[in-house]
Amino acid sequence: MADTLAPHLVGESIVALLRARRALLVQGGQLAGVPATADIAHVPVAKLVSTTPPSSGLSLTCYHLARADQARPVASAAAPGVIGLSLELHYLLACWEGTASDELSLMAWAMLELNRYPLLGTGQLVGSGWTRGESVQLIQGGDTPEQIARIWDGFKIKARLSATYRARTLHLGYGPAGDGPAVVASRFSFADGDVAMEPNL
Repeated sequence: MADTLAPHLVGESIVALLRARRALLVQGGQLAGVPATADIAHVPVAKLVSTTPPSSGLSLTCYHLARADQARPVASAAAPGVIGLSLELHYLLACWEGTASDELSLMAWAMLELNRYPLLGTGQLVGSGWTRGESVQLIQGGDTPEQIARIWDGFKIKARLSATYRARTLHLGYGPAGDGPAVVASRFSFADGDVAMEPNL
């Protein structure tokens, strides 16, 4: 199980993947019109709804957290006594370029890369706190243009060329530690009879 920083690190991992892939393609001369210096950033919802939203490049924003399909809490295989939570992260990938050519080529390239590399394993997940064998699957959200338009309406911002993705399944937990602080003292007493009937002393 991962720790509670993991939801943020998933977005950072997706952005790191896209940046690394672009750098490799630049070296190989294979970008085919994709802006080589456009920013690729993991940004919060607060940035999108602020007075200064992104003005260029690509942005990746987690706009919704949902409990994954499992009906019951999930126990860690490494620590069976630890109960965690399984999450699915919903992302909006948006392009902020100013020309049709840059907008379409950058967005199409990012979608192609996420389609080619849909699984983030321990080699692609940035940061610490991941358990061995941890992985996160990326799938396109499948939202209709109307559903995406409602997302932008919720942000109270004019829509940009965008697509939705889901990252699943992210297993969160606190590790093998106990649920509470260690017991430092205890007191036990035994008595015959019904305590509720005893007079107060």
